[in-house]
Amino acid sequence: MKQIVALVLGVAALLGCSHVADAREVPSKPAPARVVAVGDFHSDYPSTLKVLMLANITDKNGDWVGGSTTFVQTGDVVDRGPDTIKLYDMMRRLQKQAKEAGGRVVPLLGNHEVMNMANDLRYVTPEDFASFGGDEQRAHEWSAKGELGSWLRGLGITTKVGGTVFVHGGIHPSWARHGVRKLNEMARAALTLPPDQIHRQAIFDGKSPIWYRGYASNPEATECAVLEQALNYLGAKRMVVGHTPQQSGKILKRCGGKVFVIDVGISRYYGFGYAALEILNDETVNALYPDNGHDEL
Repeated sequence: MKQIVALVLGVAALLGCSHVADAREVPSKPAPARVVAVGDFHSDYPSTLKVLMLANITDKNGDWVGGSTTFVQTGDVVDRGPDTIKLYDMMRRLQKQAKEAGGRVVPLLGNHEVMNMANDLRYVTPEDFASFGGDEQRAHEWSAKGELGSWLRGLGITTKVGGTVFVHGGIHPSWARHGVRKLNEMARAALTLPPDQIHRQAIFDGKSPIWYRGYASNPEATECAVLEQALNYLGAKRMVVGHTPQQSGKILKRCGGKVFVIDVGISRYYGFGYAALEILNDETVNALYPDNGHDEL
C-alpha cells in the first residue's frame, strides 16, 4: 500500500498537481447514525446549555446524554461573554464522557480561538479576564504552556464525518485542494509559532477556512459553483459552517443543501436564537429548535 501511495504522489508531482494531499487522506469511516453540530457559543454558558439540551447532547448539568451521537462544535467558544472557562471545561468533559458512551465530541477552532492564541484580545470581556485571575494568568493559560492553550493547539480547524465537512468559516477551493488532514496539520504547525507570527501564516489569513464567509454571504449564482469545486476536492456532499451570524435565528440552507450556516447567534451578545443541526444516517438534515420543534432542511 505504501508503494502505491508513493507512486500516486510521485505521478501527481510530475504532473504538477497541487492537491496531492488528497491522495494521502485516510478514507472516511462509515457515517454515524446521528451527527449534531452547533455553531458559535461566544462565552455564554446558559444559552449554550439550552441548545445542547434541546439537541439531546447534555442534561441540565452539562453532562453527556447523547449516547452514540457524534457532536461537532464549529469554533468560537470564546469572546464576547464571561463563561470561557466554564465552556471549555464542559467541552473537555464531554469529550471523555462521549467516548465512554460510544459517542464522539469534535471541537474545532474558530477565528476567535486563533485570535486569542495570537494575543489579539480585542473581544475579551472584563469578566473573562477576571475569571482567569487577571491578564497575566489568562495569558499563561492561553499559551502553549497552559493547560487550555495546550489542549486548543491539539484541535483541528476542520473535520469530515461521513459525507459532511465541518469548518468554522468555509473552505475555499484554494484550500480544499489540500484535503482535511493537511489543513489541520498546517494549522497546528502555525500555532507552534510565537503569538505575533500566527496571523502572518497563510492558513489564518482572510480567505482561510476560519475566516472565509463566501458560502454564507456571496450570491449563490456564483458561489455555488465555487462550493461544488471545494466539495469535489474534499470528497464530500455538503459543508457545515459557523462564523456568520444569522439574524433570523434560523439555520441557513444554501446551494440546494450543499452548505448550511449554523451560527444563529445563540449568545446573549447577539440574542438571535437557539438551534442545532442534526444529520441522520448521512442523509436527512434537520434543524432543531426549542420546544421540540424541528424542520427537515
